[in-house]
Amino acid sequence: MRRLGILVALVVALTAVPASAAVPTERTVTDPAEPGMAWDIRSVTLQAADGRYARVFVRHARAVDVGDNIEAWFDTDDDRVPDVYLTGLGFSEYAVYKARGWRGHGREISDRGCATLKMVGRRSIVRFDPSCLAPSARYSVSVRSSVEEQPVSTVDYAPDRRQLTRPVRSYLPGQ
Repeated sequence: MRRLGILVALVVALTAVPASAAVPTERTVTDPAEPGMAWDIRSVTLQAADGRYARVFVRHARAVDVGDNIEAWFDTDDDRVPDVYLTGLGFSEYAVYKARGWRGHGREISDRGCATLKMVGRRSIVRFDPSCLAPSARYSVSVRSSVEEQPVSTVDYAPDRRQLTRPVRSYLPGQ
């Protein structure tokens, strides 16, 4: 009888926890070492916004070089379909678009301040406004890295091709 009481109390406690509390404010997805990849991704870390911008840190196996390319797809409305697409070249420019799923992008929205990209050493750093298109409670990301004029077989994905990370909260509690 005592076990039943403990079980009932546990079920009540778990159902009383709001869904947003179960979503972390930071998540790191590691990617295995793949020496054959042109610009190997080692990990992707998502952090909730502590103000306006959330951050995504992509750690690579080597430092950025001319011709290195990174692409990121962001799902901001929890439907597991990308809403924002970012693409950038090492030591060059980047652009932000309203995504049309995985296969393309729509209107360029770089001037909205939705995202910025900086590549330094072995890291690509994206500052991202999760509520750029609409209010957002959670976001997830998919990242692809490549090198210009390298075979398609050397493109690296994290977590995997057309897959998103598990979500993190868009903003820290109280923000």
